[in-house]
Amino acid sequence: MPYAKSFSRNVSASALRRCAAFALAAALTTACKDAPRPTRAIAAPTTPESPPVIDSAVNAVDLRSAAYSETSLSAIGSVSGVIRSADTLSSDSTPTDTASTDTVADTLTSNPPEAPDCDQKPTKPVSAKNRPFAGSIVWIAGVKAGKPLPIEKRADLSSERCLLDPRVQAVVVGTTMNIINDEKVLHKLVFTKLGTHDTLAVTPFFNSGQMVASERLAKTTGVVEVRCARHPWTRAYIAVFSQPYFAATERNGKFKIDSLPPGNYTLMVWSPGDAKPVERQIQVTAGGDTRVDLK
Repeated sequence: MPYAKSFSRNVSASALRRCAAFALAAALTTACKDAPRPTRAIAAPTTPESPPVIDSAVNAVDLRSAAYSETSLSAIGSVSGVIRSADTLSSDSTPTDTASTDTVADTLTSNPPEAPDCDQKPTKPVSAKNRPFAGSIVWIAGVKAGKPLPIEKRADLSSERCLLDPRVQAVVVGTTMNIINDEKVLHKLVFTKLGTHDTLAVTPFFNSGQMVASERLAKTTGVVEVRCARHPWTRAYIAVFSQPYFAATERNGKFKIDSLPPGNYTLMVWSPGDAKPVERQIQVTAGGDTRVDLK
């Protein structure tokens, strides 16, 4: 019957179409599995930058500078004393194995090695309890008028036997610093404002006898920290003042500030390792010597 044949042909054609569609779908599925998957760009994780670490014993030291003028003095007094320290330098943030290298530096100065080995980090502990301390700066805060500023505006800082000498000193604004290398050791001294990353100067040394004169270090008031980039445990400090009433303690811990107009003052004392200066209220009398001893 023609109708039956036509129906059979339609069914067969439909089945063929379904088989063809199935085969095509299977082929596409296989192709998709075998094809490489597209990569998606993934942003690298961002790590917030850490704040700069100030590898220093203390924060910036405020020298309390005021506009200063020279004046004639009809009456004067002085202040003197001895500064002793119960190892304030032990708080220095530069790590050592057993003790502060600054206290070790005092021992090396009094008993220098026959041949310096600046690449050997000192670790021998030194007791500093109640010993006279030669590394303090003493000054009168906020003084506005008085004796003339020092005429001599030149100071030395030398590298000898792996140490910087003097380790602590005080100068006035405008002083020219003579940086001297007295040993056959490679050094690279970096000068920064204490408590900051503000580099003032870098002086590399290659041979004994080299000297660099710098007028940049004492342009403004503040404490300048000196470190050797090759031997970072070696350091020194330069306090820069705009007035003349200051002193660096001697090796026996003594100090004296003279030619002060009579009056009431704030005496400041700072040592490397101190978080902030120590303050003492003092009274200076005409012809008198005010005694201040700190332990």
